Amino acid sequence: MMITLTADACKGLSPRMFAVNHGAGESLDPAVAGLLDPVEPNTLHYWDLGRGQSTELHYHDHDEHWLWSRGRTLLTIRLPDGRSGSFEIGPGWSVYCLRGVEHGHQPREDWACWECTGLLRPGARTGHLHRALEEKSMQ
Repeated sequence: MMITLTADACKGLSPRMFAVNHGAGESLDPAVAGLLDPVEPNTLHYWDLGRGQSTELHYHDHDEHWLWSRGRTLLTIRLPDGRSGSFEIGPGWSVYCLRGVEHGHQPREDWACWECTGLLRPGARTGHLHRALEEKSMQ
């Protein structure tokens, strides 16, 4: 069983498919929805932070979901095959960070969002994972 999305497995997906403007009537693409694990209900929490609180590009061995409620931010999504995209998001947007998909953001203003994670699969690592650091440590 695949723990994270691989370069081969992301064919047919695009970075924008992981950011959905529900406020404008968009829906999560079934191709992404079918890859997500069930949500772990007790991980739900609320972030209410200032403009200076950005998140570096990273990924997880579990799914992570953001439901944006306040402020605008520049979101970056990078797939395991290296394709990336940056999008400005705000209230009404959700981000579905599939395990193995790198994500980070740079706030344009004070911001807030709800966040929860998917169930941890056996063997999954916790915390922020960084590809560049892992590649250097293998050399």
